[in-house]
Amino acid sequence: MRKNRREVLKILGAAGGALAFGPKVFAQAPAKPLVVGKIPPAEVPWDTGRCAFCGMPIKTPPKGMKGKKFPPGFFERTYAQIVFDDGKALHFESIACMINYAYAKGIVDGEGATFYVMAVDGSQVPCKPIGLVPAREATFVWGQNLMTTMKAHLLATKSPKDAGVLVKKRAKKIGRFHLMTFDLIWDLAPLPEVNLVPLLAKHTGLL
Repeated sequence: MRKNRREVLKILGAAGGALAFGPKVFAQAPAKPLVVGKIPPAEVPWDTGRCAFCGMPIKTPPKGMKGKKFPPGFFERTYAQIVFDDGKALHFESIACMINYAYAKGIVDGEGATFYVMAVDGSQVPCKPIGLVPAREATFVWGQNLMTTMKAHLLATKSPKDAGVLVKKRAKKIGRFHLMTFDLIWDLAPLPEVNLVPLLAKHTGLL
C-alpha cells in the first residue's frame, strides 16, 4: 500500500534519529486536526515577543538584523499564534514556524488549542497585515518568489477570493504558486523553511 507523505516522514525521522542519537526518535506527527471550538486570540506582545520555534522577534526590527533592513510590517505579516484553553499562548514569527512547532510537539488545532494566522491585504504591494483569523478559516498562498522571513514563501489571506487578488496583483513576479487550505498545510507538515532540521531536532528533544 502506498504511504502518504506524513507516514514516510515519520519512518525516515525515526530511522535517522535512531542512527544519530540512539534510542530517541522524532515525535509522532499529530493526527488531522479535530475542529471543536474557537478560543479567542491572545494579545500580541509586539514589543517583546519572540518566535517559540526559531527565536526571531515577531515585530520587524527597526534597525534590521544581521546587516539586513526590512520594510515596515515585514515580520508582522507572517505572524501566527497558538492559544490554549488555559489562556496561555505561543507566538510565532512565521506561519511555517507555528505549523512545524505544532508538528514537533503534537499540538492539534481544536483539541484544547486554537491556531491563528495574520491575514494580509494582497491588493497592496507590499501586502499589509490586516488582522488575525483562525487558521482553519484562512486561505494560504505559497509563491515561489514571495519574500517572507524564514524563506517559507507563505502568506495567509481571509478567503480564496483575497488569495486570488494577491496572486493576480503579482502575476509577473510570483512564479509558481499554490493556494492551500489549512488541512492541506497540515498534511504537508513539516513545512520547508530556514534551519528546519536543527529546529525540529531541538523541539523534538533530539538535541
